Amino acid sequence: MNSHEYLSPKEASKLLGVSTHLLQKWRSLKVGIPYTKLGQSKSSVIRYLKSDILEYLDNNKIKTL
Repeated sequence: MNSHEYLSPKEASKLLGVSTHLLQKWRSLKVGIPYTKLGQSKSSVIRYLKSDILEYLDNNKIKTL
């Protein structure tokens, strides 16, 4: 796995099993997965590090008996 593999919001949402709308909501609330924003406009490119997504999933794992 390339730890510096960047994913688009669409690719990230597919990996997580959530909507791109939810990812956008998390960004606006400043919660969830860290992301990179290229530019300052509303239409700026957003990218997620795949390693950050996988770490987020691991950190939010619910352990069962």
